[in-house]
Amino acid sequence: MSVRVPVREPPTSVPGDRVGLPESLLADLGVGLGDSVAVEDAHRVVAPVVAVDDGERAVFLPERLRRTAGVEPGEVATVAVSDLPVASSVTLRLRQSVDLARSEDAIRRRLDRRVVAVGDEFDVTRLGGALTLRFAVRDVTPSSPAVVGDETEITVAADDGKPAVVAEHPGGAGDEFVSTATFERLRDAVATRFDAADTFESAGYPTLGLLLHGPRGSGKTTLVETVAAATGATLVRASAARIRGERAGDRADRLDRVVETVQESEATVVLLDDLEALGTDDGGGSALADRFRATIDELRAGDRTVVIGATTDPSGVPSALRRGGRFDREIGVEPLTPAERRDALETLCEGAPLAMDVDFESVASRLNGYVFADLAVLADAALERAVRRDGRTAIRMADFDAALDDVEPTGLREVTVEFPAVGWDEVGGLEEAKRELVRAVYWPLEYADRFAELGIDPPSGVLLYGPPGTGKTLLARAAASLSDANFIPVNGPELLDKYVGASEQAVRDLFATARENAPAVVFFDEVDAVSPKRRGDDTGAGERVVSQLLTELDGLEPLTDVVVIAATNRPDSIDEALLRPGRIEKMVETPLPDRDARREILGIHARETPVASGVDFDSLADRTGGYSGGDLAALVREAGLLAIEDAIVDDGPPVEPTVGRDHFERALAETSPSTRDGRDDAGLPDE
Repeated sequence: MSVRVPVREPPTSVPGDRVGLPESLLADLGVGLGDSVAVEDAHRVVAPVVAVDDGERAVFLPERLRRTAGVEPGEVATVAVSDLPVASSVTLRLRQSVDLARSEDAIRRRLDRRVVAVGDEFDVTRLGGALTLRFAVRDVTPSSPAVVGDETEITVAADDGKPAVVAEHPGGAGDEFVSTATFERLRDAVATRFDAADTFESAGYPTLGLLLHGPRGSGKTTLVETVAAATGATLVRASAARIRGERAGDRADRLDRVVETVQESEATVVLLDDLEALGTDDGGGSALADRFRATIDELRAGDRTVVIGATTDPSGVPSALRRGGRFDREIGVEPLTPAERRDALETLCEGAPLAMDVDFESVASRLNGYVFADLAVLADAALERAVRRDGRTAIRMADFDAALDDVEPTGLREVTVEFPAVGWDEVGGLEEAKRELVRAVYWPLEYADRFAELGIDPPSGVLLYGPPGTGKTLLARAAASLSDANFIPVNGPELLDKYVGASEQAVRDLFATARENAPAVVFFDEVDAVSPKRRGDDTGAGERVVSQLLTELDGLEPLTDVVVIAATNRPDSIDEALLRPGRIEKMVETPLPDRDARREILGIHARETPVASGVDFDSLADRTGGYSGGDLAALVREAGLLAIEDAIVDDGPPVEPTVGRDHFERALAETSPSTRDGRDDAGLPDE
């Protein structure tokens, strides 16, 4: 039996791989929940059904199934009982090498009532972790396609280890790949080499070598696979880490196979992965590095071949490989833009049920520094929260918000990173300093196109200087929060190390991390400790750190979307070379607050405090001349402690503590300005 009914958008209760039908149509067709139905228009799609509590006689199709059937909402389609057989067995092939222990139940749940055909691919995500298994359907008995039922035997035919050398034709790959700026650069370089092979060969450049570097999880291997598919090239892959782990006698054989696999005059992309496993020139892997050099030379002696080396750490690749004739050029995986992160999240969540309030654009705007692998973990964590809440249910925006608290970017795990939620309304006074920070931090990140139109470079750094407690750190946090940038705080003395070279490496790693996770604000507290004025006879860590800082601030690699904010109480102690234009060029003073600013600061710190009506903050502001913002915060805190003390020692009935005028008077008697400048302004003697 079949019916002709209109197609409608499904409610959030319908998963992405199910067909929704109202109870009336389920009864007319004689099908039960979990049975399969066929929906047909331009094409035919078969999927299990779920009940939809809706009065309309219609078929509710998720977007992915609508695309397969070639039908749009509002059009009419034919719905019929599926005539597909129930599979007696299904054989799967695991797309990657991984332990399958405790995954059987997850696989069966994923395939339950699903229609499978030879060649289909699907993912199984293990909740409680970041593990995603990708399978391909190798065989279906008695015929393909068929429905997976309770009696279906499911077999996983895992390969005996991933081969060290793989040759494949990845045609059709990349349908779900999110195009990025790095992909465009890589594809253009490879496609140009293949499309104009005769021109390059006549000029003596028949091959090309590229070194692709980026953090773990940034999708380097997927990029190369997709480029090979887009250019119609054969992909030959070999892993330096796997080859290094083999016996010495087998290594040469493996690398010989790489060369032998490349067919003459056939467009070929050779991916040499995990090159950091070779070690530097002086490392223990020098013999293997020598053999890799010989292999690359043999590959570059052919034609119509592009050799791509992939690594997470280009400094760990032997320098003999990073030269013309081997890896001619180096391409870094650029950080994902908000639009690319949004598209990636949409792709990752395509098969998951989503609530109407999910706004991928809003989520993506808060994911600075996230790579593809991090986005997959985030989507998995959000789904896990949804499942734990109500069983199989739609992912809500609140699930993404909660997942953001648990999932941090891979590239930022080795440094202290904060996502400050500090608004300008939490910073009292300092109007001039706020203005300068908006111009130096927020404008370059938010209006980069305006700077480009005028042909000017934004300020590269800002120095906040003033007495202790005047809000320098708070200002930096507020500026980072305003621009939704990653905030990387660095305490100056932490960079100093007694070992030669360690301090400079720490500075290099810090800025490399900031570039990879841009937009970012790097905040150097107590910057005078790491950038003291240099002397001719000084060869210590301080001078080395200053030199490295200068190199990073205006070296060959630009600080795109990275802003440096430094803070000090002693600006006269900082090396002058650090403060010239192009480096930390803006000097912004954070003076002791004036009377109006003190009144504002007192109100901010007492915002969440139950204050009695008799407390006069205007009078307190008049009497706290010379107090810094930190001193005023301490004053409010001391008054609160006195209120709590009175409530505790009072023998009467328990009451809610309220901070009254008397508490502030006593707090004033017990506090004083903490800085010498403040004591001078208040007319107090030095202690």
